Amino acid sequence: MSQLHYHAQPTLRDPLVIAAFRGWNDAAESATHAIQYLADRWSSEKIAEIDSEDFFIFTETRPTVKITDDDKRVIVWPNNDFLAYSAPDLERDIILFLGTEPQLKWNTFAQSFLKVCRNFRASEVILFGSMLSDVPHSLAVPITGASYDPATLSRLEEMTLPTSGYEGPTGILSVLHEVCHQAQIPTTMFWAAAPHYLATTPNIMVSSALLTTLNGYLSLDLDLDEIQAEARRFSSRIDAMVARNPEAGEYIRQLEEQLDELENEIEIEIELEEEDEDEADSHREEQSTPLPSADVLIENIEAMLRMEREHQGLPYHSDDDEKDVE
Repeated sequence: MSQLHYHAQPTLRDPLVIAAFRGWNDAAESATHAIQYLADRWSSEKIAEIDSEDFFIFTETRPTVKITDDDKRVIVWPNNDFLAYSAPDLERDIILFLGTEPQLKWNTFAQSFLKVCRNFRASEVILFGSMLSDVPHSLAVPITGASYDPATLSRLEEMTLPTSGYEGPTGILSVLHEVCHQAQIPTTMFWAAAPHYLATTPNIMVSSALLTTLNGYLSLDLDLDEIQAEARRFSSRIDAMVARNPEAGEYIRQLEEQLDELENEIEIEIELEEEDEDEADSHREEQSTPLPSADVLIENIEAMLRMEREHQGLPYHSDDDEKDVE
């Protein structure tokens, strides 16, 4: 059985693919939330999907049960969907990809992804990723770029975006980056650093930073006022919580000092090594000056966001909430 299913064959103008994956490459759900924001805003058409059967261990990435509006019970499988948007105000059309990082057959999966890009004659691929890091929410979101193409690297340098020399364990984004490069499709990765103490909800500030970077990089002239305003409101709520907790305020202040010191010495590196909470705490103790405990800060912020979600209907949700693209 083919892993690919096509739902439509629109004629697209010089399409650009913008992709993100849930899972290891998606700290605080920031990368996928950026893609979902565009998909919702544009009412994009689903044109293709990669079937999940061959690529997932369903006891690890479980399908979910959903009750539809007409009270029918359906199974929602891990999705890897391509959505097209014909943009009359842009010089080229856009294909959004929203997926879940597979557990199996990465090379086969990457070739399936590439087949869809070739089928619609995509001329460029942009990959969004986000990772947890020791960065404070009070400063600008650090963004790192990566590309094999010298011309693209020059563009990143003009934007004062650092590039990474990271070596170590990696995710599906790096595999797709290499596969597309070998197929001579220009490909760029943008990685955003998300504060580790805001890990359980979509971090709107990080999503907004990724989209703002994309806007500048491609000169798309997208109207991002809505999500940028959401990001400012999100930051203000976190500021209010921190202001009520002296220990949290001290923690944030020292994170700011650490980042200033790092920026004076070395560029920010992408860290993709998966760590549990205890290992991450140990890693921070080894590489940084001692910081006050963040436990209270994390618990209070999570509780605040959960209450707002339940009682005010804000668009922030935990890792357990369902998200799917119809």
